[in-house]
Amino acid sequence: MKQNFLTLKQKTSILLAFLSLFTSFSLITSAYADELSEVNEQITALNAEIDVFNQKLAELNKQAGDIKTEIERLSIEQDKLRKEIELKQAEHDRLVLEIESTKKRISDNNEAIGYAIAQYYYSEENSTIERLASSNSFSAFLDQEVNLSSISDTLMGIVEENKRLEAELNKEKEKAEQVLADLDAQKEQLVAKENEQKQLLAINERNADEVHGMKSQKDEQMSELRRKQQELLAEKYKNSGASIAMTGDPAKGGYPYSGVCPDYQDAYADPWGMYICECVSYAAWKVDQAYGNMPYWGGRGNANQWPANARAAGITVSSVPKAGTVGIDTSGYYGHAVWVEAVSGDGSQVYISQYNAWNAATNYSWGEYSEQWVGAGAFVYIYFGG
Repeated sequence: MKQNFLTLKQKTSILLAFLSLFTSFSLITSAYADELSEVNEQITALNAEIDVFNQKLAELNKQAGDIKTEIERLSIEQDKLRKEIELKQAEHDRLVLEIESTKKRISDNNEAIGYAIAQYYYSEENSTIERLASSNSFSAFLDQEVNLSSISDTLMGIVEENKRLEAELNKEKEKAEQVLADLDAQKEQLVAKENEQKQLLAINERNADEVHGMKSQKDEQMSELRRKQQELLAEKYKNSGASIAMTGDPAKGGYPYSGVCPDYQDAYADPWGMYICECVSYAAWKVDQAYGNMPYWGGRGNANQWPANARAAGITVSSVPKAGTVGIDTSGYYGHAVWVEAVSGDGSQVYISQYNAWNAATNYSWGEYSEQWVGAGAFVYIYFGG
């Protein structure tokens, strides 16, 4: 039986072609890895800068809170002083009325005193013998003499008492006026202090606006880098033989937050501590639906943290693909989480569903659902179901 053998020249040509293809793929892979590494470094640096801005904003917010609290305290103190001023004014008005009443009483008493004095001096014009002679009895004479002495003492006492009361009331009036003057001065000081605090608050707000502006610039740069990172990951999947991403299931995998994606992406956390509309939130929901439990990994929710989280929880992590597992691509700053719907017969491909992948099916936007076949080697697999 005649056998066909390749000539040495043919073998050499095939070997050279294979080496050329391998070298070309290696160069592509190396260039991809280098570019992805550069993007990751830029994202790391930007995250550090954004953290600094967040710390500054937290400090400014605390300062603003302290200033606002001080202003509120001053406002309450000012209201209290207003009431005290009203009280002192009422006391002052009462004192004025008492003074006027006392003056009136003194005036009336003076008239009575005048009359009594006239009577007293009229009686004094008569000698004691004449008063005795005109009295019906000696007893009546004695009563008249005692009465004259009593009138004199009483009138003198009233005059002295009125003088004392008027002096005391005048002192109270002066005291009340001084208290009012002191409170007015204190009120002015408080108003000045409040204005000062408001100025500080305005400065604080301006500083916060400046920091917000700088942080927004960094956020925009971060968004662009994340887009670039996703672009590189999409290229990676393409090189691994991935199919074109599709919109797939009209129900978007049944994900309960799909109705608010992507508008509310990262708006709040799901029951497992993941931000909604992110790949990890969708994967966590799929695990919970499939197996009735998903560990709470809030604060350790980046996809590339999941393998370590799983190992620490005693959950199997494998390079062997299996339907009903979570596939984790650890490359990139955050990594990427997918749900493995099916595995090809030879195990070389996995059919995945996912959220927040930057591809044609999602119109190259965030927080959207898509499905596609991807080379199994792109992921490590977490066996939540055992």
